[in-house]
Amino acid sequence: MPPRALPFALGLLTAGCASGPRLPVTPVVTARPATCVITTDSVGPTRPVTAAFDNPSEARRARLAASRLAPVRRDCDGHLLPGLASHWSRDTSAKFWTLELGPAAAAASSGAPRWTAAALAATWRADPDAELALRASGVESVVPLDDGRLVVGFAAPHDELPPVFAARALGVATRDGPMLVEAEPGSGDLRDAVDRGPDLIQTGDPDLLDYAGRRPDVSSTALPWSRTYLLVLPAGGAGLGAAIPADTTAFRSALARDAVRMDARPAGAPGWADSAARCRRARALPEAPPASVIAYSADDRTGRELAERLVALAGPAGLAVRPLEQDSLMAALRRGDSQAFVVDGPRETAGPCAESADWPAGATVVPLVETRRHAIVRRGAPPLAVEWDGAVRLAEAGDTARAAP
Repeated sequence: MPPRALPFALGLLTAGCASGPRLPVTPVVTARPATCVITTDSVGPTRPVTAAFDNPSEARRARLAASRLAPVRRDCDGHLLPGLASHWSRDTSAKFWTLELGPAAAAASSGAPRWTAAALAATWRADPDAELALRASGVESVVPLDDGRLVVGFAAPHDELPPVFAARALGVATRDGPMLVEAEPGSGDLRDAVDRGPDLIQTGDPDLLDYAGRRPDVSSTALPWSRTYLLVLPAGGAGLGAAIPADTTAFRSALARDAVRMDARPAGAPGWADSAARCRRARALPEAPPASVIAYSADDRTGRELAERLVALAGPAGLAVRPLEQDSLMAALRRGDSQAFVVDGPRETAGPCAESADWPAGATVVPLVETRRHAIVRRGAPPLAVEWDGAVRLAEAGDTARAAP
């Protein structure tokens, strides 16, 4: 077994000796107002949602939300809803949580998989992203008790359901057909999509929102503040000098107001990035001296805007901006071979060490801004559910109910 892998085998022994009886913490599910559901005048049977996006990362999150189901869901208000698990409980030590798989784990149709506790544990063990999410959240064991029950052991007690169970990395497919169909405008201009296209357009472009606001057949809804942009400065580098003033509160406010075109506000501090910077990670040596550039993801307009503003603030220091494809950006970030990096991450996360796995060891991290996007929804679209990270998917019956405390 690789040294970084979760000790599933050892967990078989440990969980079997979990202390005390299980304490139920989800006795009932109660109806509540659907504050995280977008409705139009839709009637008729449920159907797949057609959607267009102005950012590839947002499209990926929407695909995962539509096609994969984690043990629990987390809505835009932060409430935990049943997902693969219909009930959960902890033992008296609060270190061992039992997930009871519900109807959602059964096959939705003839071609969809049926998820047993053993199949779920095996899938997590084989998936590097799932293994990282669990390990970074302090999970020490994952043990199937029978087909419908899975015991997860943590290094530290959790009186409330650990939010890692809502992590997208733990999601698995429960359908054999897509519930989200991506539509691309023929010209590449999303105004075409507003004119004649999909049920949903997710965007941060204020010009597109203004254009949609003049159309009677669509409406727009602000999504949660879901992304945080961070400046990562590798250890031992030159930093950015005067570009980062002592008064970072005023600095962040100015970036949100003047540098970013989409909805932005100063990043909250302290945040998960503070603890993420202290996570243990291997130090990777750069292959060459760090380049005098601020690197960012090539398909991220907000990342480019922030990098350009930081270069301007740095003054005559010979800095430039460098767009990189996402894989190249992560590789460069691990090596720390640029003077600075502008990266984005979720505004909230259950696993700071998983989110920061690509950061160079010893880096200084400066939160910059938080952003949100908007959903442009066409009249007649089916009801849509908004999740905690701004992903929008087809709404289901469980989206108007939550577990009572």
